[in-house]
Amino acid sequence: MRRVGELPTEQDAVTFHALLLTHGIESSTEPEDSGSFSIWVHDDDQIPAAGDILARYRANPDAPEFRDATEKAALLRAGAAKADRRRRSTVIDEARVGYERNVTALGWVAITLVVITIAVTAYTGFMGSPNANHAAVRRLQISEVQFLHGIPGLPARLLPEVREGQVWRLITPIFLHGDIMHIAFNMMWLFQLGRFIETRFGPWKLLAIILAVGIGSNLAEYLWSLPNFGGMSGVNYGLFGFLWMKGKFGRDLNWQLEPQIVQLMLVWMVLCYTGVFGPVANAAHTGGLLIGAALGFASARLVPWLERQSR
Repeated sequence: MRRVGELPTEQDAVTFHALLLTHGIESSTEPEDSGSFSIWVHDDDQIPAAGDILARYRANPDAPEFRDATEKAALLRAGAAKADRRRRSTVIDEARVGYERNVTALGWVAITLVVITIAVTAYTGFMGSPNANHAAVRRLQISEVQFLHGIPGLPARLLPEVREGQVWRLITPIFLHGDIMHIAFNMMWLFQLGRFIETRFGPWKLLAIILAVGIGSNLAEYLWSLPNFGGMSGVNYGLFGFLWMKGKFGRDLNWQLEPQIVQLMLVWMVLCYTGVFGPVANAAHTGGLLIGAALGFASARLVPWLERQSR
């Protein structure tokens, strides 16, 4: 940093500092005992250019090129501040990692949903097993009425309990599970994907996504097959789809999923359609994925309401 000259008043120094900024020259001003203000340029390579501008300014401070310097500098500062905020949103520094690990990384909503699911499974038993609490399972299924596709007048028979006011049935099938592997696998993904979203976008936004995806995937499976289904996998595919599209079409690289996770989830979905794992709620998987992907794309490109929560 070197001194390139001085100006007689503070107003001249402020104006000239703004003028240098419009030319891409970083500078500082410093008051002198005499009452004048020294001009210091940070980059030695820019000293000649700054000296030339100072000479022109001293010769004619009211020249057209100097009139709007302060306003132009203010616009440049605002743009630089905005760019810096965007850069910081994608930079994972030590302070940010420490914050996410120690403050927000617990993911209370994700943990609570895992606890609720385990508690419901403990109360109802594994649906389909001889020891299950079948009455409790039926109260949590989307419907107790079995139907066959192609029956005339079928739409009038859809969701009779919901139409009578039992609206909880639209979401509660996500808490039912068939066996220990089913619930363990689903809880692992719910905790990982749910916590990832919660710590970056906030708990209420995670709940909104789960509610939309849970209801949508349940309805998809209900319309595709019979009402005796359950599981959190449709929600998990929705959370996966949201993060996949959010990272693919958004500007923030910090939300992008690892390619291995994307491949694993898609391959698993295809394998489930083959029937090698037995009866699987494939329509819930597909419906959840499509709804989550639509929400992720919309939040990245159309309605960016799911930006990273402020701290």
